[in-house]
Amino acid sequence: MRELKIRNFRDVSGYKNKYGETMKPNKIFRGASLDAISLDDAKYMEYQLGIRYILDYRDEQEAMLAKDIDFPNAQYERISALTIKEHTDNGFDFGKMLEGKMTPDKLKFLIQYIREGYQTMAFDNPAYHRLFELLLRDEGHIYFHCSAGKDRTGVSAFLIMIALGMSEEDAIDEYMLSNEYLHDFVEDFYKQHHIPKIFRKYCDPLLLVEKENIMLTIQSIKERYTNYDEFLEKEYDLDEKKRELLRRIYCE
Repeated sequence: MRELKIRNFRDVSGYKNKYGETMKPNKIFRGASLDAISLDDAKYMEYQLGIRYILDYRDEQEAMLAKDIDFPNAQYERISALTIKEHTDNGFDFGKMLEGKMTPDKLKFLIQYIREGYQTMAFDNPAYHRLFELLLRDEGHIYFHCSAGKDRTGVSAFLIMIALGMSEEDAIDEYMLSNEYLHDFVEDFYKQHHIPKIFRKYCDPLLLVEKENIMLTIQSIKERYTNYDEFLEKEYDLDEKKRELLRRIYCE
């Protein structure tokens, strides 16, 4: 697979589950918004990668500010994955937020805001309901994204891997990969906006991923449920038969 000019783009595959099965390549893709993608890359996604569904987790205002380009042969759906009752004008697009004037109090608020999101996002989320519906249909490969492809996208990728029987450790590792894929973008962002190094440690939690955030999601699930199977069945109607079907489709 060639390198695409999409932030945080990757194929979620190659992980082995507790049944000895491995996630198939080139079926589940994740990344950032598709507002700046080239026509050549868009054609590659459709015709070479076979992407037939694009699921956008951003809220309406976020999506309007950086609208995905049209894909003639892919079905686009936008369902907000934000579950916080009171959220900012820029949703979870922290790059946009950091472009404005920053103060220590505002940074503290944003870090708390993101952590609250991780505590609620995994539960009965309409966007993730739709994700699993599309995965079970198996009518084409899927690309799901938010703004940077790290938080809302990261939680949903974590849930997919858990549903496929992957270990919690591997699902966390996949989540943390975003820091490698976003490194160059974040460095360019800091240079472009002249953010001094002493200030960057306060911005990193907003532009990258932190293990403690996904651990908040895990902790919230375990506080409510005795195991992941119970969680998946109660929150997303993924009973044993549906989980087996998912494994038949996406593992080998």
